[in-house]
Order: sequence, then structure tokens, then C-alpha cells
Amino acid sequence: MRSLFNPNSIAIIGASANPLKVGNIITRNILDSGYQGDIYPINPREIEIAGLPVFNSITQLKGKVETVILTIPARYVADALENAGKALVKSAVIISAGFREEGVEGLYLEKQLDSIRCTYGMRVVGPNCFGLMNTYANLNATFSRHYPKKGNISLSSQSGAVGTSILDWSNMMGRGLSKFASLGNKMDVDEADMIDYLREDPSTEVAAMYIESIKDGSSFIGAAGKFTECKPLIVLKSGRTGQGAKAASSHTGALAGADAVYDAAFKKVNAIRVMDLDQLFDALNVFSAMPLIKADGIAILTNAGGLGVMAADACGDRGLTLSELSLHTVHRLETEIPSMASTNNPVDIRGDARSIDFSSALEILAEDSKVNGLIVMVSPVDTVNMDEVASIIGSFSQQNDLPVVASFVGGEECKSPIEVLRKNRVPDYPSPDRAVRALSMMLDYSEGRNNENGAMMMPAVNGKNVVMKLIESVISEGRLSLTEGEGKAILSAYGISVPLESEARCASEALKIAQDIGYPVVMKVISPDIHHKTDVGGVVVNVQDDESVITTYALILERCLRAMPEARIDGVSIQKQVKGAEVIVSIIRDDQFGPVLSFGAGGIFVEMMKEISQGIAPMGERELDDLLRSTRVYQLLTGLRGRPASDIESLKDLMRRLICISIDHPNILELEINPVMVEEKGKGCWAVDALITIGGKS
Repeated sequence: MRSLFNPNSIAIIGASANPLKVGNIITRNILDSGYQGDIYPINPREIEIAGLPVFNSITQLKGKVETVILTIPARYVADALENAGKALVKSAVIISAGFREEGVEGLYLEKQLDSIRCTYGMRVVGPNCFGLMNTYANLNATFSRHYPKKGNISLSSQSGAVGTSILDWSNMMGRGLSKFASLGNKMDVDEADMIDYLREDPSTEVAAMYIESIKDGSSFIGAAGKFTECKPLIVLKSGRTGQGAKAASSHTGALAGADAVYDAAFKKVNAIRVMDLDQLFDALNVFSAMPLIKADGIAILTNAGGLGVMAADACGDRGLTLSELSLHTVHRLETEIPSMASTNNPVDIRGDARSIDFSSALEILAEDSKVNGLIVMVSPVDTVNMDEVASIIGSFSQQNDLPVVASFVGGEECKSPIEVLRKNRVPDYPSPDRAVRALSMMLDYSEGRNNENGAMMMPAVNGKNVVMKLIESVISEGRLSLTEGEGKAILSAYGISVPLESEARCASEALKIAQDIGYPVVMKVISPDIHHKTDVGGVVVNVQDDESVITTYALILERCLRAMPEARIDGVSIQKQVKGAEVIVSIIRDDQFGPVLSFGAGGIFVEMMKEISQGIAPMGERELDDLLRSTRVYQLLTGLRGRPASDIESLKDLMRRLICISIDHPNILELEINPVMVEEKGKGCWAVDALITIGGKS
């Protein structure tokens, strides 16, 4: 990675004398950025490019070139990369397009490149990328004219166009950059590699990424988790809508698509996820310029009461707490600022406040121990010198360790003071809501970094071999779906409680089983083809007597055959009816991130409430608690409006055991229990149903 961002020498394969060609633009950008290493243009048809002697082939430079940049047509790239490997080149940036993004033929070409890369041990950025920058090495190896000044922000982007938008923003805002990389198809270098590199980079204090997909979820989580322990990571992930949702047979798989899994991944590593470029810019604005907020507690200062109210509302919406100012602070505000309209928080110093009043109020608020962040809202009124107020805020921010954000709300009259703010590195926002949101993102990151996760208290289990044999038996029959009985056998092997039950092949057998178990019972169809039994009338609860067992048996068969005439029906299970709060718990194996634990309201409410919380396994105890507490159904479990509290500890134990199953058996793709019946505190919980699908071999 060092050879990519700080190479001693660079060769441009495809360098051109034509100023309209990418090979020429990149060569000139490298020269114009002040790069001090050796530059070797490669082009068999040129003699000189931009004052540099041109070489016919990289093979002429064996041992002299550390990094190559390829801008030639896709069909020539493999041979050029092979020659670069033979010439002992350490790394390559493949600008050329026409690979996997173009279809099957392009994918084949890209696989060729990857094989060559592995043979010679090179690191490769791209193909189909925009290039990279390192301002601290005076290197602009892109075809963008937007070359930023030195700064503390580093960026990577899967899209070159989005990358240029961010570069343009940084120039407009005066926010300098350290590193920039357009990753393109990510054949080799991906976000995890960038994060590992930037974590050790002393000039990077905050990183931002535009991501369309992650190819190796576990590597990303490992790298990002270490990064955010010391530096903030901001992620803009596109492709959030239903087009990317993952098809699944379970409720949780259908309700929580692929984007929900990305959400869980970013939350797990304490990355700040933003939803659009405005949010990305807002986050970079505050994280790159301000000290990290230490704790909740915000003070709002304004010369317009309405703006203060808007900011207070925004704080409420985003979970920020307005500081309760001390009596000493209130007394000083009242006595030292004659224009004071309100000493409550928000602090309103009125429209006729002088510049000195802003200065006094800021100093007074900063000395209050309950104030951990400041929002300054300014309205353009004739009685105040806006440039002077902006300068006061800038001086204050440089002399204090509190994060300060400003919002000069207006149009023409705000342009000049906003420039003053930017010169003083004060984050500015066009509206109260965006200013509040910026501080909210900073607080979320700060609290996430300070929270102790704690290792999960994994239960002792010994059912691995039993489950492996059961799955092998199912696979030998050519099935991918397990019956409910087989699913419950897997749960029982891992110590998860299931109600007493047995399977009946006829009505008389069902009657005897019900009498042995004791009423009331639940009766369910047994079929490997019917995943959601309730939907086809295959479940009847609260069966109370012998006569009802006989009639219900026939009713279930009739309903299921009518709804799904092709389904294989093996009988009806008779199950002891248990009571408790109904929740749904599942494990789904995501292609990128592995086992994903889901939790939400269960039974018939799962489709109605559509509320699923997710976390990526393995996880710590805090993550497990957060998973539960982030749902509305958790309030029901804790004892809502006089209801007895449910046995949350036994529910957590069940969830830990599901994680054990997912880790021990990677060929289990989906395991859903709907419902889990959670009894009163101290009485345990029951897995009432089990839906399991598998794929491949153990």
C-alpha cells in the first residue's frame, strides 16, 4: 500500500501527447502536483511527452519502477500487467475500463488480471477506476483537475464521479485532504485495505467512503472496528432500496433486506452511516474541524428566538439533550448581556444584540460544566455585523476544546460571514436541522467509542455431531428445507427448550398423543413444502378436547391441500400449548457478512409491525442488549402498563445458542423461530416453531 500512495517512481503505460487523452492528463497532473519521484511515460509511438523522455515498454525499466498506471484499452492490459510484474513493479493503478462492469467477457479479462497480480505479488487499485492522490507526497495520479490542499480527511470511492464531487466540495469548503483513492472494481485493493492503511497514516484524522458493495464483509468489519477505536469513519452506502433486497423464505429474510444487514454492519463497527452527499459533507465538515464531543449536553445561542426553537426541536428529534444551565451561568448571562431575551437554553440574545454580546455569551456558556457542545444560530439583522460575529466564533473555537457548529441562516447577506467561518475552520450549515444533525453524528460516534462491548457469554453446548448427522440425512434425500420436527431436534440438541410434542399420521394417533400430552394443545401440519403454516390454515391453537382433535386433524389436511395441492403432507404434529409474549428470532447467513441475528415482534404481528432489528454474529453482550432494546416489542417484555416482566435473560440465552448453531453449521442458511414464547421472568422461553433451510455440504 505504501508503494501505491508514496511511490519512489511511476510509469504511465498509455501516456499520450494528445492533451485530450487520459494518459496525457494523468501525466501532467502528476507533474503539476509537484511529485518528486521519477516519472516514466510509456508509449511506443511517442518520443517525448510533457518534456519527459518516453519509453517503448516497461520491460526497459526493470527494477526502476515502483508503481505503474495503466490507461490503455482493456484488451492490452493483461500483457502490460504481466510485463510490469516481470519488471519487478510492486503495484499498479488500472484506470482502464471494460472489465467485469461490461459483462461476462470483461469478467474473464479481470480474472486474468487477478491471476497475474497474484503471480507477481503486486497490489492493484482498479480496474475501471479514477486513480489516487496523496497530497503529502505531492501526488495527483488521477485525471481530475480538483487537486486539494493538504488536510486531515482521507477518502475512497467506488465511483470515480462521486469521488470528484467530494474533491470539489473539499476545495469549496477549504477542507484539505490527505489521501484519495477511486477503487473501481476492487479486484484487489478494497475498503478493508484502505481502512488498514489509513489507520496507521498520521495525516489521516477522519476517513470517508462511498460504497456500492462490500466483497468481504468479515475483513471490512475487522478493519473498520479497529479504525473507529481511534478515528471516525463515515460511510455513504448506495443501493438501499428494494432492488437490492435479498429473497428469503423466512419472515426476517423477506422483511429485512440486504441494506438492513449493511446497517447492522456499520453499527457494529461504530461507523457513521450517511444517506446522501449532503449528510456526508455535513459529517466531514464537523469531524475534520472540531474536537470530539465528550458527552451529551448542547447549548444553543442565537439572536433569533425562532431559530433557537427550530434547533431545540431538531435536538429533540435526534436525541440530543439541551444542557440545563447552572444558576451561576444564568446569573452571568442576565447581568453581563443587556440585550438578553431568554437565559433558558436556547439562549436568545435578541435581534439587537451586539457582536460583543455573542462573544460574552460564548465565553459564559463554555465555562458551564454541563455544556459539551455549542450551536450558534445567527439571523441577518441590520444591528449586527455578521462578519464580526463569524470572526468571534472562529476565535472562540480555536481557543476552546468544545465542538462548535454555526448556522448563518439566509442568502446574500450570509455569504461573506460564511467565508469567514470557513477560513477559521468553523463548520457552517444552512439550516438549524443540519447543524444539529452534524453534532448528533459526532455524539453517536463518541458514545459508541466509549461503550464497552464485552465478550458474549457463550453457553456450553455439545450437540454439534448430532446436528451434522441430521443435516447430512436431509441432504442425502435431496432436500433443502427441514421439517418442523427436524428443526426442533436441532434446537433441542443445542439446549433450546421446545414444548412437548409428537407427530401423528392419522386422527386416532393424534387423539392418543393429545391425551398423553394434556390439553390444551396446538395442532400443526407437517410438510417440508409449507414454510408458513399459518398462511394456509395449517395451525390451530387452543384445541381443548378429544372431539376437537379429531375434527381439527381433518380440517388442517383439507385447508392445506386446498391451498397447496402439490405439497407433501406427512401428518399433523400435536404440541403442548405454552403461554408468553410472542417474539421472532432468526439467524440468516448473509453472503458478505455471514450470520445475521434478527429479532422482532412474533406470531401474527411480524407482518403487521414489520419491525426487525439485526446484528451480525459473533457479537458482544452490549450488541445483544442493543439488538433487543432497539425494538418496540422490548418494552412489552419489560412489563408494560402493569404486565409482568418477561424472562429476557432466557431469551438472550436462546439467542446465544442460535449463534452457536450458526457458527458450528455454516451450511444452515436460515433458521427462524416464530414464535418464541417468552414466559414471565424466571420461567424460561419456548421455541414453538422452527423453519430451517440449508445449502451445500457441512
